[in-house]
Amino acid sequence: MSKRSIFDYRIYYKRYLPHIQPKDSILFITYCLDFKYPKWLYYELKRRKQVFEKSINNIREKEKRIRIYNLNKQQFDYFDNFIIRYKKSPDWLKNTKIAEKVIENLFFWNTKRYNLICYCIMPNHVHILIKPLLKNQDTPFSVTEIIKNHKSYTGKEANKLLERKGAFWHYGFYDHYIRDNKEFFNVIRYILHNPVKGGLIENYEDWKYSWVDKEVLQL
Repeated sequence: MSKRSIFDYRIYYKRYLPHIQPKDSILFITYCLDFKYPKWLYYELKRRKQVFEKSINNIREKEKRIRIYNLNKQQFDYFDNFIIRYKKSPDWLKNTKIAEKVIENLFFWNTKRYNLICYCIMPNHVHILIKPLLKNQDTPFSVTEIIKNHKSYTGKEANKLLERKGAFWHYGFYDHYIRDNKEFFNVIRYILHNPVKGGLIENYEDWKYSWVDKEVLQL
């Protein structure tokens, strides 16, 4: 990690929700197995977004950015509370060999395209915390490029193990950039405790598909 503040963000990509990647940002990313979400979930997320969009008319740009940021978090919390308890999705990530393929690939690109800080592999989704590295002096590796390549490789490898064809991962993903030290450690705690929240274990340390960089915890 750099000696300067890890939250010293300097530029923003001008993109609307859900992908906002400031330079030198630390990103909390969630991606899921491919399965059909119930229609009511789409309708509710869409309804909440429409209500939000009406609420930000005629407000200053700075305040608007803050509200967009908060909405992104709220939408994720709503979605994650759903997916962690959804029983009709595949649970292919419970397969040790598949989980190991995902972990292997996450570490393969560690220090090459990003610094891997933390991860947790759940039965039907994955949480990771990364800091994309700079591709050149002013541009970091795109989170979209990172996740696309990761899902492409691991999806193919998982399908070989399952002896199946078709999409393995859902095409989309959620990402949220970390704004300060307090949120940084809250997200690490959230990731590590996800199996406890899902009722899979009682102690987060017992989950074998999670990891955190111990050096980061010394910051």
